[in-house]
Amino acid sequence: MGELENRRDRLFNRMKDNSVALIYAGKEKIVSADELYPFEVNRNFFYLTNIQQDNSILMLVKGLGVKKTYLFIDEYDEKKEKWTGKRLTSDEANLLSKINNVLYTSAFENMLSLALSKDDNQYGQIDTLYLDLTPELKIKDDFYTKDLKEFINNEYPHIEVSDVFPILRDLRMIKSPFEIEEMVEAINLTNSGIAQLIYNLKAGTYEFNLADEFEFYGRSHGRHKLAFSTIIASGKNATCLHYPSQNDFIHENDMVLFDLGFKHNGYCADISRTYPVSGVFEGKQKEIYEAVLACNKYIIDYVRSGMTLIDLQEKAKEFLKEECVKRGLMKEDEDIVKYYYHNVSHHLGIDTHDISDRNKPLENGNVITVEPGLYFAEYGIGVRIEDDVLIKDGAGYCLSSGIAKEIKDIERMMRTRKA
Repeated sequence: MGELENRRDRLFNRMKDNSVALIYAGKEKIVSADELYPFEVNRNFFYLTNIQQDNSILMLVKGLGVKKTYLFIDEYDEKKEKWTGKRLTSDEANLLSKINNVLYTSAFENMLSLALSKDDNQYGQIDTLYLDLTPELKIKDDFYTKDLKEFINNEYPHIEVSDVFPILRDLRMIKSPFEIEEMVEAINLTNSGIAQLIYNLKAGTYEFNLADEFEFYGRSHGRHKLAFSTIIASGKNATCLHYPSQNDFIHENDMVLFDLGFKHNGYCADISRTYPVSGVFEGKQKEIYEAVLACNKYIIDYVRSGMTLIDLQEKAKEFLKEECVKRGLMKEDEDIVKYYYHNVSHHLGIDTHDISDRNKPLENGNVITVEPGLYFAEYGIGVRIEDDVLIKDGAGYCLSSGIAKEIKDIERMMRTRKA
């Protein structure tokens, strides 16, 4: 059984007998007037189909001892293709999704009506409909899956509507070997992009120059997309976690925080590193960096299956406070939250902040970030060091260990910069 077939089979196994599941790709959303945002596929649909085309629908039917899978896509539309580009053919959709039953969306409503009808049909009596009730999942103009739930409740009162999101969340939290390989490729590509940034990092440039450099690297090496909007924050700007503007001039005495990553076939890397513009860690820069690095390495070594992300967060807070007090960066009676104000981990996958349950114990196949940080506005220094970690054989295995973070390695790399 192939990767996609296995994902769908795992979903089938979690569905009740006599049930139907519908997962929608989604529709474009309006920016203004007739301008649309670039389409972003519903990640749950992509996970199950490998297709990123809007207005597509996956239908799984589990009834009368059979499991049937259908994919609905738009018919060929000459006018639309002239304006917005080529659409998938049935053969292309079959090849991408490994689904044999590829039909047109014009047939979908009638087919759904037949499946949900009280009358006997080829599937037996369906009594449960699973919908992906992800917020703001648009499936028609001014119509969302929550509206479809209301419609089903009114038109088919014998049908119980259940949210399939929690099931898909649990499935997506455990990564297959294929998914891990894709994430490693994204991490390796990100590492190469970081090397390009280091080569161009110097006083006298702007933050946005480096952000543009990173994005261009991905576009020029396979047209790889960003996993999220790149954060390049110098000096005091690095104390803002999601610093947005990137308009500041970079100075010789600054530290620069990078939070960035590329996608590879839909899978994300999420890496943070912090570098001294001068090329050398000195004074408070070195003290703060060493404290964060020690925490990063400690949590990666500490993490075990059975722990939760909440457990890791509490341990990171405890560790960072001890480091800061020991180094004279804060007083014993101060709250570490003043200098460390985000979580140390989140799940990673098709989404950068992949769907997850923070209370669920970690298990083999989970991929999480480990990203402690310290932010001292009074010194104009923010440091975050983030790695991507696989839970493997019950322990943490760092997928991004090839991306330099030791002081001696960073300082050696900085000496190779463009003059």
